[in-house]
Amino acid sequence: MTPDAAYALKLLPEADEALIPSSRLPAYLGVAEQTLARWRHEGKGPAFIKVGRAVLYQTGQVREWLQANKQGIAS
Repeated sequence: MTPDAAYALKLLPEADEALIPSSRLPAYLGVAEQTLARWRHEGKGPAFIKVGRAVLYQTGQVREWLQANKQGIAS
């Protein structure tokens, strides 16, 4: 896991059930909102919930996605 990803985990709300709007998730992951939209379209990225036009991410799902996508440091 990169130092940025580890830092993002510390910033996520404690409750796994907490919902984060797609407009706020880039602050936790360090990616653009357009990147999240592309990931959703491509079936990549954290699982999301769509309610009407709103796209929400559950904190626990984001944590699981980060853990599943962590990479070791190449030496």
